Amino acid sequence: MVLALVAFGVWGVTTADRRPMAVGDAVPGGALAGNFEFAAGDLRCGVESVGPDGLDQRASGQFCLLHVTVKNIGGEPELFDSGAQRVYDANGVAYAVADQAAVFLNDRNPTLLNEIPPGDSVEGVLPFDVPKDAQLTEVSVHGSMSTPGVRIPLPPVR
Repeated sequence: MVLALVAFGVWGVTTADRRPMAVGDAVPGGALAGNFEFAAGDLRCGVESVGPDGLDQRASGQFCLLHVTVKNIGGEPELFDSGAQRVYDANGVAYAVADQAAVFLNDRNPTLLNEIPPGDSVEGVLPFDVPKDAQLTEVSVHGSMSTPGVRIPLPPVR
């Protein structure tokens, strides 16, 4: 009986921290959103335009470029919906991804714009067109438009 209790206690301690991760759980540098693990990297603001000459996209204020890593932790290939992501300024105002600029910034392969196979990670840039005086503080990440967002703090602007 004592041996069974000791064995049960050892099992309980070794498996206690092995619950599946859930949406909103913190991961180093990011969070889980839907079937994606999202990590925010560098944030650079003050960019006036992106894209090749003649096709360049001009910001109405400034582009803030958020470098991200997105990993598909699900069991099926999934499309990361960059248009579902938002940044927030110090006043709580939300800004959406500038979709046209995102196409130019994510033209390598693999890209944030393609399906991500299960277990794979892709890196990319999410561009946000924000006012020149905006002080960005958070990013809200979503697995898709229909999933609840998870807010994580943004790194300092460089």
